[in-house]
Amino acid sequence: MPLRAAPLAVLAGSSVVLAACGDSAPAARCTPAPKATPATVTAGSLTARTDAGVIPAGGTLKLSLDAAGPLSYTAPCEQPVQLIVIDSSDLHVDALGPPAPKGTPCGPVSLAAGQTAHYEVLWTADDTLPPGRYTLAATLGDQPALSLQVSVGAGPITCGG
Repeated sequence: MPLRAAPLAVLAGSSVVLAACGDSAPAARCTPAPKATPATVTAGSLTARTDAGVIPAGGTLKLSLDAAGPLSYTAPCEQPVQLIVIDSSDLHVDALGPPAPKGTPCGPVSLAAGQTAHYEVLWTADDTLPPGRYTLAATLGDQPALSLQVSVGAGPITCGG
């Protein structure tokens, strides 16, 4: 009988430990942080905005830039909007300047009051970029640059009871 007493003692001790881990204690719930609001900036007649505030490494972000009249500017057709992506240590990690799609205002542009011109640039964050905040500097032709902040990488996960 002493041989059977040891397994019963272990089994009884295990059930006490399992009971302590049961439903009587509230379980910690982990949730991702809320998505950041898309970035928007306005300077004079120009407005730039992103479609997301956080993108995963390897993900794609759309930057829209609108010009509102009255405004005259020159936007080269081969690169009307230039986008430079800068990391937190002021290193340029990417630069884009796609050609204007057919029908997009380019060259010498003159917008009358009430007229607008719309431009879009897609940026795909390299999948090797470290998580963190990045500045998007968007320039429409000869106009001053507009700067927006976005985050690359999954947001923090918070756990609580």
